Order: sequence, then C-alpha cells, then structure tokens
Amino acid sequence: MSTGSELGIQIKTLGTFEVIAEGDLIEESCWPRRKTKTLLKVLLTNPGRPIAIDQLIEVLLPEANLDKATGNIRARVSELRRVLEPSLSRGSESKYIIRIGEGYAFSTSAPHWLDSEVFKAKIAAADPLFDQGRWTDAVEVLELAVSLYRGEYLAEERYEDWALAARQQLQDLFTEASGKLATCYMELGRYRQAIRCCERILQIAPHREEVTRQLMCCLSQTGQRAKAIEAYEACARKLREQLRVEPSAELCALRDRIIAQSDRTDGQTFDSRRIAVIPFVSVGLDSANEFLADGMTEELIYTLSKVAGLEVIAQTTVLKYKGVRRSVADIGQELRVGSLLEGSVQLVQDKARIFVQLIRVENEAHTWSEQYDREMQDVLSVQGDISRKVAAALEIELLAKEETAILKQEVSNRQAQIAYLKGRLFLARRTYDAYLKAIEYFRKALSIESNFARAYAGLADTYLFMIGIIPASEGYAKAEEYTRHAIALDPLCAEAIATLGYSAWKGRGDVHEAESKFVRAIELNPNHAQVYEWYAGLLRHTGRIAEACHQSEQALLLDPLSATLILSYAASLHTSGRLVEAIDQYQKALDINSELEDAWWGLWYSLAAAWDWDRAEMVARETVAQHPSNPFAYVNVATCVMCRGRIDEGICEIGKALALAGNPAKASILFHAGACHYFARDYEKAIRFLQQYLERIPASAEAHNMIAKCLIEQECYQEALDELSIAEGIFRGADVFWNRHVHMDRGIIHARRGELKRAEEELASVMGCSGSQNRRISIAGILNALGRADEAIDWLEAAATAREPHVAALLKVPTFDQLRPHPRYQALLRRIGLAN
Repeated sequence: MSTGSELGIQIKTLGTFEVIAEGDLIEESCWPRRKTKTLLKVLLTNPGRPIAIDQLIEVLLPEANLDKATGNIRARVSELRRVLEPSLSRGSESKYIIRIGEGYAFSTSAPHWLDSEVFKAKIAAADPLFDQGRWTDAVEVLELAVSLYRGEYLAEERYEDWALAARQQLQDLFTEASGKLATCYMELGRYRQAIRCCERILQIAPHREEVTRQLMCCLSQTGQRAKAIEAYEACARKLREQLRVEPSAELCALRDRIIAQSDRTDGQTFDSRRIAVIPFVSVGLDSANEFLADGMTEELIYTLSKVAGLEVIAQTTVLKYKGVRRSVADIGQELRVGSLLEGSVQLVQDKARIFVQLIRVENEAHTWSEQYDREMQDVLSVQGDISRKVAAALEIELLAKEETAILKQEVSNRQAQIAYLKGRLFLARRTYDAYLKAIEYFRKALSIESNFARAYAGLADTYLFMIGIIPASEGYAKAEEYTRHAIALDPLCAEAIATLGYSAWKGRGDVHEAESKFVRAIELNPNHAQVYEWYAGLLRHTGRIAEACHQSEQALLLDPLSATLILSYAASLHTSGRLVEAIDQYQKALDINSELEDAWWGLWYSLAAAWDWDRAEMVARETVAQHPSNPFAYVNVATCVMCRGRIDEGICEIGKALALAGNPAKASILFHAGACHYFARDYEKAIRFLQQYLERIPASAEAHNMIAKCLIEQECYQEALDELSIAEGIFRGADVFWNRHVHMDRGIIHARRGELKRAEEELASVMGCSGSQNRRISIAGILNALGRADEAIDWLEAAATAREPHVAALLKVPTFDQLRPHPRYQALLRRIGLAN
C-alpha cells in the first residue's frame, strides 16, 4: 500500500464512504448509478481477492435475468473504472478494478490508501508493543488506529448482508484495540483518557464486564466514585436485559470496595492531574505588565492542554479568580481540582521575571516551583519548560505527539504570538467592534509568521461568531477557508478540526462529517471545552439526548464557570425532560452573565414546559425591566403572552422588539417576528419577515418550514411543498425536531388535497419514529387534517404527558384551530394551564 505523496487513490470505509482521487473528493454526482458505487464497496469487502460475477449479480441484481445481469455487471465495471480513472482510454487495463478468472477484484498492488487496511495494520503493529509492556510506544500506534475508526464500516449499507462480516470484524478489532489502549493509559496513570476509551467501547457493547471494571477503577482513581457506581448499575441493567444474567462476583466486589472507600473518606478527593492555572499576578502598575501576565496565563493553559494526561480547567473559568484572594482549599473545592499552578510576572527595564509554583490542593504543599529571568522577546518561551516540569512533577510521561505540540509553541515567533494573544482577547469580548479588532490582530500575526496555524484558526472562529451580523454564507465560507489553511499547516490542530466540524454541521447540514470532526478533535485535545459544547448541540439536533447531556457534562468539567457551557447543558436537560434541573442551570448561567439572551429564552420556556405560566411570564417581564433596550427581551414577552392566547398583546411586544432592533435588525429578531405574525394569522407579513431572515441565514431549515406553514394556511399547497423540500434538503432528515414538522406539514397538505394515501404514508413515517421531539404532536396534526379528531386529541394528550416542546403552543398554533372548540381539547388546555 502506498503512503505519502505516492498515494494514487484514498478510500474511507469506516464511517461515511468517501473516495478521493488525485486529491479531490469524488462527489455524488460523479457516480453514474448508485449500483456503480455499491459495486466498489462490495469489492472492498475483500480487497485483492476476486468476487465471481454470479456473486455480484446476487448482491446487485438479485431479481434480474442471468444473461442480462451479466452484461449489466460488466457495464457497471466499465463505469466504475472510468469514475476512478477518468483518463482511462477504452480498451486499456485499469490499475484498480481488475479481472481475475470469472470475477473482479479491487487491486491492492496499485497505489492506494484504504482506511480499513491501515486500521488492521496499525493494530497488528501495536500487538507486540502491548505484549512487551511498552506502553508509550503502544499508545502512539493504537491512537493512530483508533482515530481511523470514524464509525461503523460502510455505515450507509448497515442493513446489507454482504457487508455484515467485514463490519463485525472491524468493530471487534476496534473494541479490542480500544480496550488495549485503555489498559496502556491505566498503566501510564492517564486515567481520564482510559475513561474515554471505556466509554466508547460501552456505547457499542454496554454489557462488557471487563470494560466496566476498567471504567470503574479509573473513575475511582480520579475521585469520581459516584460515577463509578453509576457505571456498575448501567452494566448490571444491560446484563439483565440482554443476557438475563447477574453481574459477576468480581464486579460486585469492586462496587463494594468503592462504596466502602467513599464511606471512609471525609469529603471528596480530587485527582492531582486535574489542574487549574490561576491568573498570573502582575507585579507593578504598568499596563504592559498586565497584558504579559494575562498572556502567560492563556499560553500556559493552551500548552498544558496539549498534555492529554492532564485535565486542564479552561480560561473562561479561571479568569473569575483574577484579582480575587481565595484560599487553595476553596479554589480546589469549587473547581474540583487536585493541583493549582500560580505565578507572577514583573517587568524590570527590558527583562521579565516570572515566578511559578505548583501546589497540591490536598495538603497545600508546593510540589514544584521555579523562577525564570528572560529577555522580553523570549518571555513567552517559558511555557514549554513549565509544561514539561509540571508533567514531570505529576509523574506524567509525555507522549511524542505531546512533546511535538509543546515544541511548536516554543519555536513560534514571539511578536506573532503577542499579536495572536491580543486577537484572542478581543475575540472573547463578543462584540462587532471587538471582532474587527480580533481580525486585525490575527492578520498581523500572520503577516509576521505566515505559518502560524493558530492565527488561521482564530480568524476562522471570528467569522463563525460573526454570523448573524454578517451573512451566514460569508461567515461559513471564510471559516472553512481559514480552517483548512490551519489544518494544512498543522494536521493535528484540534481547534481547527472542531471549527471545521461546526461549519460542516451549521453551514452545510452534514452531521456525519461534523460528528467525525468533533470526535477527532476530542481525541487530539480532550481539554478543548468548546468542542464538547458543539458536540452536545449536534447530539440534541439529532435526537441523541442522553449523549448530549454527557457531552455537556464533559464540557463543564473543563470549564465549570462558563455561562455559555452551562446554558448548553441547560438546553440538553430541557430537551431530555429534566425541567427542574434545566431551570436551575438557566438561572445559574444568568447569575454568571445576566445578558445571555438564550438563557432568558430557555428559563421562561422551561417554566412554560413545566406549565408554570405565571412564573414564566414574570421571568420574561423581569428581563424587560432589567434590559429595557434589548429587543430580545420583548421577544420573550411576546412569545410567552401569545402562548397564553393574548395574540394582540404579543404583536404589540414584537413591535417594540423591532423598533429597538435597528436597521438592519439582528437576524434572530426577524425570525421571531415572522413566527409571531404566523401565530397572529397574518401570513403575508410573517413570510416577509422570514424571507428577510433567509437573506441573512439562507441555510435555515426552520425558516423554510415556517414559511411552508404560512403557505399551508393560505392554501398555497405546491409552494408549501417546495419550501418543505428545501428545508429537508438542508438538514437531510437529521434534525429530529424539524424533521417531524416537515412530515406533519406534508401530511396535512396531502390530507387537505384529498391525497389520503400519501397523507397516511407521512403519518406512518412519523409513527415509526421514536423520542419526544414533537412526534406525538406531529401525529396529531396529520390525524386532525384527516378528520380523525378524537384520535388526534388522544395523541395531543400523550404529547402533554411526554412534555413535548410544542405542547406550550397549543393555544396559539393555527394547525389545531378547528379542534379548539372540542370539549376534550379545552380540557387539555386546562390541564396544561392554558384555559381561556
């Protein structure tokens, strides 16, 4: 198999299927037929070995006449050769698809890279290293192998028999390799990395006792004993449900030891390898001193975060301690860290004196300390040495990739680093003027050092955060452009890979690519809190709510005082129906940052979902009193009172929001104005606002869906179907929340047009779904359009019991206007606190 620049063709089969020829992805439109692409997949299940024509016929053309099928297979082979080798002349031999006897094979002698082959080879190479106890060497190889497993083998062919054997073999190899990797991490004392390996295995095989045992040991070692007991209980449930057996005596004994250990321990203990860098103190009044102290703090956090054996608290959280005198014990308890790194910076003429000390929280002992005297131009170079010595003090042996990442920081141009740091400081302010300054400084850094990957990543993040102020198409295009520059310079830049994933999800609706990028970014830098938040959002978007809550919790372990991460966790809790916890978390986010608009919305909406309407409206109105010049505060009031049936009052409030929003108004205000006018039955005005929104955010499935709802009520059915098709094309069926709405609205259209069979098909599609993301309400909508009122109300009552999100809209939504007088509908409104 070829490597490096000799690669002829690259094929990815683990996860989403991709073929890259001459550096370019072969797009879907380049495949003449689906069966041509499937033919390649079948040949790849056993590369190098021929598959007989009759076997190919059985897979690709099972119902066809044998003579015609043989010719058809040969035609598909010819098409496949031309796709892989466009310049191949007629009659020439293909390098890749060769004839062997009465069959065809994918040639392994031609230049190529096939992920499944590389995956197997890496695992085989790791085995002797593992057997010899060469843990660090084995980790290097196993990490590469595991990173190739982006998902199930040929995931889109999940139900095809011909792929089953290869899929199972590769999945077994992945779980075996992940188990060995977890063992290596445990031997090296890298318990948090071992935890992530075990969790990935248990997602595939949740009843694996030996993996649960590893997970429980690691959780206990890192002071997470309650989670260790939860892991035991989850395994016990799966053993009973799937295998009808009880946990082994060994696993039960481990549980008992952990419980006994918890009972003997006074208070909770924390892992010394979970560390917080407290903001460095600036000695003196010089503003340059202050900037240098802040820069040292940020760079140390970033550099230490490259050591995956550490769990490093994010800068957002530690900045809360800047200038605040707190005891080591108090900070340790608040952040649940076992070690603190603190220091000071003092400028004396053209030199800087930096003092650093590492403190063990448990006994407040100074584990390590050192003083550095540096010339100003070399002052930021010390973070590499500090990171190595912190790792050594905490008995962490650096892996080769970690040493490389630290070295990259040391060789960066100091002036470029300073410009980059200033860009990050402005980016953190999240205002339009600050974004422009951030762009200026990131570009300055690149003018000094053109190969500065982090500066490109900073530009990408800036353009992402500017979306809504600038058109989404521009923001995502710029973000992807700069991110690809960053990755070209540093293929292991986790921040850039995470940003590319976010852009793939939000900009192109490609949730599969986004998820693979998020997982890869976490593997490269498990201390990057932002990627966990984005991943949680993706999981909510696709209906995997329990996983979303878990990723939100991982983010908060790293950045526990970040209002935006707490907000994301609250959203995950709300979606999972844990409303009391969600309300608490929304309030906690607002306690940290009272100007978080999404927290204003989430708090009142969670109260509404709990049917506490008086408190919901009180919270919305308090927001207006506290932030009278913010238009989004009036959006909250408008939406809340409209849910309570006070439509005219809601339109008055949204008018206030628009009056304050300026020109051009923030995109989100336009969307809510469109939604409110839809609820007011003013469909023309609603469509105008939504179209204005789409001019700014064109890839908005929800806006197209809302326009479709307006068109349905205007009986413009074909136009509505067109809008629904656009919406579905954007999220590709992956957004479970709006996917249900698309099916419901399409079913309503067919029912109203008398196309009963097609309406029933949409009904069956929604009934075949699972979860509580408006499934029952969507079923009720189609049943109501079909004239089956009592059945519709049955489902609405079930939706209320399940606390589906749009139950709160039952008094205002036009979809159920004809049901409103029904005694049972009125009883349902009373039940949820919305009686007229």
